[in-house]
Amino acid sequence: MNNTLMRCMAVICLCLLGVASAEAAREQATEVPEYILWVGGNAPGRAEREAQVIAQALQRTEAQYGPYRLTVSHEASLGGDWRHLLTKGEQIHIVPTSYLSFPPEELTLIPVPIAGGKLGYRYVVVRRDRLSEFADVEHASELRKKLAGQGLYWPDMWVYEANELPVKGAEDLPALLQLLEKGEVDYLPLGVDEAESILDKYADDPNRFAIVPDLLIYYPLSSSPVVTNQRPELIARLNEGLEAMHADGSLQTSPSASFAPSRSRIIKLENPTRLFPVRY
Repeated sequence: MNNTLMRCMAVICLCLLGVASAEAAREQATEVPEYILWVGGNAPGRAEREAQVIAQALQRTEAQYGPYRLTVSHEASLGGDWRHLLTKGEQIHIVPTSYLSFPPEELTLIPVPIAGGKLGYRYVVVRRDRLSEFADVEHASELRKKLAGQGLYWPDMWVYEANELPVKGAEDLPALLQLLEKGEVDYLPLGVDEAESILDKYADDPNRFAIVPDLLIYYPLSSSPVVTNQRPELIARLNEGLEAMHADGSLQTSPSASFAPSRSRIIKLENPTRLFPVRY
C-alpha cells in the first residue's frame, strides 16, 4: 500500500470519527431529562393530587426549559431512606412532604402547598360496629378518652401528642388498619381526600370500617415539594411552574374544593411546629 493511499484512508477515518463525535454530541445535547417523583409515602388520594400538580407545574415550564420525562414512583420500600436517596439525587428527585425543615446544602424546599389546601381536615375512621361510641363526640377532651392511630414517622404524631391526645404509631397504613380491626386503637384520623381510597386499597374488607358522620378533626397542615440539590434546573422549573399555578388559581383546584366543613362538628387542634408555608 503506497503512502498516498494510506494518507487518504487516514483522512477518511478521521472524518468518520468527527461525524460520529458530532452526532454523539448532538444526541447528548438533545437528551430529555428524566425527573423521578416519589409519592410512595403518601396515601393514594393525596399522592394522586400531588403528582398531578407536579406534572402541571413542569408542563408550564416546557417552553422555556425544553422537554422532560416525569416518572412517578409509588415504591413503598423507599420510605425508610427517602431523605438520603433524595439528597444523592440518583433514584429520586422530588418528594412532596409535610416535613419542612431540611439542610439547605442538601435539599431545597419549594414553599408552595400542593395538596389542595384541605390537608389538615381529617375524617374519623372507626370500626363500623363502634360508630355509636363517636356519635356525640364534639370536643378534644372527649377524644382524650380514646386512642388514635397514626403513622409512626408522620409529622401528625406531634400534633396529637402536643394536644394531649393518646396516640399509637404503626409502620404503615395496612398496619394501622390492622390495629383498628383488632381494637388496639379506637380511631384513625385520615385526610378527607384520602380516607376512602385508603380503605379501598389497604383494608381486607372496607365494609368493616366507617367514617363517623358529621365529625372532623382539623389542624394546620400542608405539603410542599422537596427537591434534590443535584438537579438545579428542576428546582428552577418547579419554582416557576408552581408560582404560575399559584398566581392563576390552579393550585386551588382540587376534589376537596367542594368540601363543606361548616356542616360538621369540627375539633380544632394546635400544630406545634408552626412551620407550614403561608403562600396559598
